Amino acid sequence: MITAYRSRPADDGSEMLPFAKIFEIASQEAQQAEVLLLRKLLVRAYGVLQDVATEARADGETDATTETLMRDISAALDKPPTLI
Repeated sequence: MITAYRSRPADDGSEMLPFAKIFEIASQEAQQAEVLLLRKLLVRAYGVLQDVATEARADGETDATTETLMRDISAALDKPPTLI
């Protein structure tokens, strides 16, 4: 004979607490992954813009839009990531 352990349901709805905690942690991990992915994309975009700016400077010109975007990306990347 196998005896199964059972607990009686809580009246305050806290029986869902473990599942809610798991979903909360999964949501936080997904948000952190998204922040890190976006930062990696910004780094890649900065690299591409840097190549465009280098080519423009080699031609004796500057691309104001490219330079502005590079400054904005650099400012965003200088801030530490906001992890939840």
